[in-house]
Amino acid sequence: KRVTTYPRVDTTYLSDDIYPKVPNILKGLQPYAALVAPLLQSKLKKSKKVFDNSKVTDHHAIIPTGVNPPSSLSRNEKLVYNLVALRFIANFYPDAKISTTTVLGTANEVDFKCSGKQILSPGWRNVYGQRKQAEEENNDSDEEQVMPSFVKGEKGPHEPSLQEKQTQPPKPYTEATLLRAMETAGKSVEDEELRDLMKDNGIGRPSTRAALL
Repeated sequence: KRVTTYPRVDTTYLSDDIYPKVPNILKGLQPYAALVAPLLQSKLKKSKKVFDNSKVTDHHAIIPTGVNPPSSLSRNEKLVYNLVALRFIANFYPDAKISTTTVLGTANEVDFKCSGKQILSPGWRNVYGQRKQAEEENNDSDEEQVMPSFVKGEKGPHEPSLQEKQTQPPKPYTEATLLRAMETAGKSVEDEELRDLMKDNGIGRPSTRAALL
């Protein structure tokens, strides 16, 4: 439908020649005008994390073309386009500022410890709104927990939240997860030399993995 660039690519960087085209691409993202407007008020930041010719292979990363998406896009096409558009826009927002927090507490002479983070300035997270925060709050990893604000030495009653869970066996592979496993093959290899050889390769290439299945 010509609303995104070449899709069969695993490059995650853009070449320097794309940077001058970014303002016009952003202006073409009509459904995201409210998110784009703050970016067009000043010069767009150019980060080495995004623009790096040395990291671009046959094609640069997938980005919107700046063509306003037609209403004829199917639901799935709109979902994919939304992923690409939001990631592209977020790259030009300020960095998010995060404080890592460790809380030590005692209740009934039992010591507790919890680690997490506090978002000081959301930056690019504003592009994803409340959804991003909800996803992180539901994440089981302690390191990814979003912490409330604490004051050193504070005391008082705190109602615990107790959850009872059960472990589950690994889920069977789907076509999507199997393709991902092929892409990252080698990470679980015990032989250090073999693992090092495979770390940037995996099995097959993006254009051939589906055919291998």
